This record gives sequence, structure tokens and C-alpha cells, in this order.
Amino acid sequence: MNDSSPRPSATPIWPVLLLATALAAAPVLAAPPPPPAGGPSPTAATGGDEASLLAPAAREPFRQGLAILREGRIFPAIQTMLTAWKADPQNPILLSRLGRLIVEFGETRLAEGRDMLARLIVLRKDTATEEERIAYARALFLVEPFKLQEAETLLHGILKANPQSADALTALGDLDLFRNRPQSALDSFKQAKTLRPADKRALFGIADALIALKKDQEALEALHTALVAAPHDPWAHVRMGRGLLKLGQPITASRHFKLALETDPDYLPAHLAYVAQLLPNVGDMTAWKHLQAAQRLDPENPQVYYWLGYFQEMRGHIDQAVENYEIAETFGPQAVEVKLRLARIFAGIGHSFPGNVFSNEDFMAQKEYQLFYDGERALRLLREVQALAPDHPETPFITATIDKLETSLARIEGAGQ
Repeated sequence: MNDSSPRPSATPIWPVLLLATALAAAPVLAAPPPPPAGGPSPTAATGGDEASLLAPAAREPFRQGLAILREGRIFPAIQTMLTAWKADPQNPILLSRLGRLIVEFGETRLAEGRDMLARLIVLRKDTATEEERIAYARALFLVEPFKLQEAETLLHGILKANPQSADALTALGDLDLFRNRPQSALDSFKQAKTLRPADKRALFGIADALIALKKDQEALEALHTALVAAPHDPWAHVRMGRGLLKLGQPITASRHFKLALETDPDYLPAHLAYVAQLLPNVGDMTAWKHLQAAQRLDPENPQVYYWLGYFQEMRGHIDQAVENYEIAETFGPQAVEVKLRLARIFAGIGHSFPGNVFSNEDFMAQKEYQLFYDGERALRLLREVQALAPDHPETPFITATIDKLETSLARIEGAGQ
């Protein structure tokens, strides 16, 4: 499986890739029976009688959503159940089922999923189930504003009451990966694996932690071990592909994204994974095909708008890129990265796309970016990024650019007085 292709040199995308890792670790809901590897899913469709406890207008879309979920079609199930939720927005059954479903998959509407679970926790008070509290903890570190300490406290509380909770350990591992604590994450994933040896989430988590620790050979072996737990699962193939990308094996990674789509041509994460792989590496037209598929499947997905902006920027359509980035900025977990991309555009700096016709490495492209200069807006966005992500990998650039913009704007203000 080794592949001699060089590691891609794309601009790091943060926290999208960290989030992709955490989101991909979420449990996958499969049509019962049998339950998916890693233990029974808390949101598997089982209780048809629940519909009778909903408002009349919510019952039919809820039943339809459960039926779609039984077929293993996660994202259409979410969209159908959202119709039920709008008809009965305070119903704890809907808040629990739909909130967990959204947070566990996290490809879209994460902010709404977090709101649902927050309402549910208030309604349940001390009676919220372990599964509901774990899902809420995930929402606290997957959605801005990031409440990392609160999530950690909640998960440790669950583990104090139930040290055998493999799901809580996996969530804690995901949180530690998000916080760039790979050794702590590895310890939690290994504990989860001890409790549930075939838990694919824990197995892939171990691989990701080893990648973060730069133990590439061990990580590669861990990826193959994890895939054995779910060899025909599109989720597992996407997770495998993402891991191989991090290990510098893009060709082999693509094969796994392809296998995921062969299993399910409408598997949204596989289309998005292809886009994330291809666009930064100048595979723009192939990526465009998958981006169109993702938009068809989930037109309200914030990642779709993020990548639409990226695609338009690569083609020199800065005005269209800004429009899409501004939509993506308003919702979804990628807002930090979007703010940074917008800030670079409004600072007149733009982005580099090596090998692409349009890039800020080119003098004419630099002039194009300068047409969009808005120092005040760039400064505001950079300060927001600094507040939301103080440990961002591009912190030196962010700090230096803030200093330059402050000096420049102060000089302009002084000259106008």
C-alpha cells in the first residue's frame, strides 16, 4: 500500500482538518440489525411508537426519517427529521434523536444540533442519558464558540460515574486530538479499545493520534487494523483515506474515497473528502464534480460554501469567492479558517496556489487582491481569529499582520485629522 507520491504541499486548513478528524471519529449509524462495529448506536432507529408522542404535524416526517435512517442514508434522514423538528421544536424525543444524529455526523447544521442538545439538557435536568451528555460534550468542542474545558469536565464526570464508558473515552480522545494533545488522546483511545476491541472509532482514533505523534509506520499499521473492523463501511474508507493523506499517500487515499462512493454514490463525506484533497493540489475540475455532488446532496452544508469560495478564488473570481466565504463564515465549524481567508483577501495579500494560473505569487494576481483591500475589516477578522484560536498554526503571521494593519490604519487616521 506504500505510495511514492510526495506529501501534498497545500496550505494547512485549520481547524477544518482537526474537525474532520474529530467528526469522522463520531459513531456511525447503521440500519439495525446488526449494530455497527463499536457497539450499538444510541440513535439507531428502533421505537416507532415515539411518533405518537410528537405533535401531529411532526409524526409523518419523523417516521419517514426513521425509515430512511434504517436504510443507512444518514443525511437524507437528517433533512427529513428537520421538518419534524420545525413542527415540534421543543419535543425532547426530537431534540435527542436529531441533535445526536447531527453532532455524531457533523457534516452540516452543527450549530443547530448543539442548540438542540443544549435545550434537551435543560429539559432533562438530571435525567439526561449518558449518550445524550456525550453528544452534548462533543457539540461543545466541535462548534464555535469552543467550550473545551466545559466539554472535558462533562466527559470526566461521565467517566467518574461509569469508567467503562467506551463512548466517553472516545469522545475524550477526540477532544484531546482537537486540543493537540495526541499522547493523552492515544491513552483514551487505547482504553476504549480495551473495553471494545472492535470499536472502529477507537481504532481509527489510535491511528490519528499516532499520526499526530509522527509515528508514521505505527500509524499506517493502525489504519489497516482499523479498516479490518469495518471493511465495507464507507465511513471507514473515508477515515482511511484521510489518514493516508496525512501520511503522504494521496493516490492510495483516493482509492479509499472511490471505494466509499462505490458503496454509496451519495455518501456526502466522501465527496467532501475528495474536494479537500483535490482543490489545494490543483485538481480543480475533478474536485468541482464532487463539489457539485455535495451541493446537490446538502445545499445548506457550510463546507460546501467554504470549498465553493476556494474554487472561485483559485480561478481568480475573488468577488464570487468572497460571497461564498461570507456565507460559510456565518455558520458551521470552519468559520475560523474562513475568517482567516477573508482577512488575507481584505488585507490585499490573498493566497498562494502553487501550480495554478491564478496565485498571489503572480504580480497581476497581487494587483487583483489589492482591489479588495479593506484594512479595517481585515483587522477585525484577524482579531476574531486570534480570540477564537489563540494557538492557530499561523499565529506569527496573524500577529505580524495585525501590527502592520494597526500601524497603517493609525497613520491614515492621523493624516486625516
